[in-house]
Amino acid sequence: MRGVLGVLTALAFAIPLRANQPQVSLKDVMRRVGAYVDSYGDRASIVVSTERYGQHSTSSSNALRTLTLVSDFALVYADAIHGWLGFRDVIEVDGRGIADREDRLARVLMGSEGRFDEARRLSDESARFNLGNIQRNFNVPTTGLFFFASENLDRFKFAARRVADDGTWEISFRETSKPTLIRTPDGEPVTTTGTIWVRPEEGVVLRTILEVEVLMRRLNPPQHGRGRIEVRYRLVDSVGMWLPVSMDETFQATRKDSWDKETGHADYSDYRTFQTKVRIK
Repeated sequence: MRGVLGVLTALAFAIPLRANQPQVSLKDVMRRVGAYVDSYGDRASIVVSTERYGQHSTSSSNALRTLTLVSDFALVYADAIHGWLGFRDVIEVDGRGIADREDRLARVLMGSEGRFDEARRLSDESARFNLGNIQRNFNVPTTGLFFFASENLDRFKFAARRVADDGTWEISFRETSKPTLIRTPDGEPVTTTGTIWVRPEEGVVLRTILEVEVLMRRLNPPQHGRGRIEVRYRLVDSVGMWLPVSMDETFQATRKDSWDKETGHADYSDYRTFQTKVRIK
């Protein structure tokens, strides 16, 4: 944590939480966010929701295409990264059931793949129905949240932008460490920037915007791409947690005279609990 404390000290101006309450620094708030995210997976791993996810794709060579997915969305712990991943288990595609769902889910959750990176396996499984030519496997709602586990905080530079009337902090971030958390299929770094909205008293994250910019120089001609994922959270009383309520994404890529654009919107509902936790070994 030494590196991040040096960064945050330079930015650690104090802002009052409420009238007649003591001031708090940006460093304090981000420590609380880290603690909140560290404990989030242990609680959310017993929760699953229904995801209804519409995607739209267009390009310089194709007309608009659409896709509607209905999935179970849950969290699983991946030993390879010592952390939590959001997992999309697709049930229906454009109203048609997925024939291999039961066998596929068993293979993903219990299969032994030797040295295969189970984190990558889970991410690819969640993304296998993505529409369009822009390859991406991090378009699940909790990606931007789990970036801020306490062990990752020193990867980012943070700046407090403003405090809303309700006391919520708006905090920008920029990844400064390599290798980056997101990389191209060839292993090239993809630096992330964005914004989080936080309740400073507890470190609760209410909203995240994750932005990426990709330049794939190894392609001839090279490809330049940009992506943005925004997720909003709400308090689910039946579970007692702040959980995703919506996700909006936009990805664009250009390569010489051609271009691709993918957009999507997902809603999350019907939160319910498992009896046991799921762990990928």
